[in-house]
Amino acid sequence: MTLFDPLKVPFSRRERFLTLSVMDGALMLRSVRGGDLRPSLGRLARVAFLADGVEVAPDLRLSPGCLEAVHGGARVRFAIGEGERLHVEGAGLALAFRLEGSRYDYAYRTPAGAFCMVAAYENIRLMPRARRGTVEVTGQWRRDRADNVTCVFSGDFEGTLDLFAVMPPEASETAFDVVVAEAEAEFAAFRAGFGVEGEAARLAAYLLWANTVPEGGSLSRPAVFMSKNSMINIWSWDNAFSALGLAGADGALAFDQFAAIYDRQDACGMLPDFVHDQGASFAFTKPPVHGWVLRLIGEMVPDWMTPERAAYLADHLAAQVTWWLTATRAGRDSLPSYPHGNDSGWDNASFFDAGGPVESPDLPTFLILCCDALAVLRPAEAARWRAEGAALFALLMARLCDGTGFGTRRVGEGLERGQSLIGFMPLLLGERLPRDLVARMVAEFGAHLTEWGPATEAPGSPFYEADGYWRGPIWAPTTALVWDGLRRQGEDAPAREVAARFCRLCEAHGMAENFDALTGRGLRDPGFAWTSAVYLMFARWLGGRG
Repeated sequence: MTLFDPLKVPFSRRERFLTLSVMDGALMLRSVRGGDLRPSLGRLARVAFLADGVEVAPDLRLSPGCLEAVHGGARVRFAIGEGERLHVEGAGLALAFRLEGSRYDYAYRTPAGAFCMVAAYENIRLMPRARRGTVEVTGQWRRDRADNVTCVFSGDFEGTLDLFAVMPPEASETAFDVVVAEAEAEFAAFRAGFGVEGEAARLAAYLLWANTVPEGGSLSRPAVFMSKNSMINIWSWDNAFSALGLAGADGALAFDQFAAIYDRQDACGMLPDFVHDQGASFAFTKPPVHGWVLRLIGEMVPDWMTPERAAYLADHLAAQVTWWLTATRAGRDSLPSYPHGNDSGWDNASFFDAGGPVESPDLPTFLILCCDALAVLRPAEAARWRAEGAALFALLMARLCDGTGFGTRRVGEGLERGQSLIGFMPLLLGERLPRDLVARMVAEFGAHLTEWGPATEAPGSPFYEADGYWRGPIWAPTTALVWDGLRRQGEDAPAREVAARFCRLCEAHGMAENFDALTGRGLRDPGFAWTSAVYLMFARWLGGRG
């Protein structure tokens, strides 16, 4: 089984929206602009392959620089060049792009005689050009639109398809094989920064590379989308895990992941739930893992934190923490809380079974680590931030610890000790925790640890679901958090085992959004960035490089 499965892994290139991916059983030409709330998910055109006028189903083969469709002795190849330009080449098969169809799609000829198709709902024009062979565009005019708008490259062809909004770029003179070689070289240079070998490492590096979209619109920096399948946004805790995986290989891109979110921070300090090129959503937010991530990056890549980055991050992190400490609790004698599961990042977890707001042990843990980070970033204010952290720790122990472990509490109700992995997040606090409490927690952790890693809900729990999203499956971020928590408690052997099991999981089942905790099967989106980032971080650490 190849991990580079084009039925699961989209074909794209760093800092491009242009993507080819299999959706609903068909290869689709897409532009992943505008976020994942649009039903189209950026579908522009269905891609079809024709032999003597009859549609055929070729085998697809994926590499970082080229997607190839092979049918017998015939083939069509795709490569992505400058900007939003798709290069195509083929012999023995004709290649058709059929617009998905919206109310005002149409096609026309420019004054210079070039074909142009308009995907009106997606606000994108597509211009095909043939350097060799022929290209034709057809459609049936229907008073104010056209049906069945289709572009066909045929013969022994080579050409381009440009995606643009207003004015087309100049025609390309670059040969197809040169485009492939340039993309492969760009990816090879990016991958080399990780220093990890193997097919899984190659896939993980490819997904971080190919899932990156360019700055523009509401994206102030190049942003690693979680996927170019369906999760086509950058979220405000996902960004921190991407940065964690990138920091040792591409420090600038790692910083961009923080800044792409922090640049859209509200004046009150709240972070958006997610950002894409056309806007940001504040319907939810995400947990403040950023102080924890900055601590880890500082340990793994000591020279990453330049004075300029430190000043920027200190300003935004301080505003973020202040918002949590003022807007999400009644006063200083209570803990901050999550109003909705989506705000916690554990969207539908069992501790939100009765709704919110919920006090859970991860939130004060993360905020304490943010305070630790601010004490370093702003040494003149260190005493203030240490005091904030100490106050949060006292509340955490008083409100959410029963002496044997940590639970959750709906605001105004009693403590609940469930079987969610959320209860182990305070392990990140290291020596702050009493030793006898840590021993009990480490012993209880065994109920979550499967052959493949830590289940988000213990398999023995009545709330466990094999494909229950945050009610059982293994996730990269929670695995990384538990791994580091064990390390902070001096539990090096269990930490190493957690990392090794997760790496085996990814090597067997790819870089899925999450995984069945008992079988290891990849679930939901199969081409996920934070899974890739955590895999690469673990692989480097297990190899003694991080």
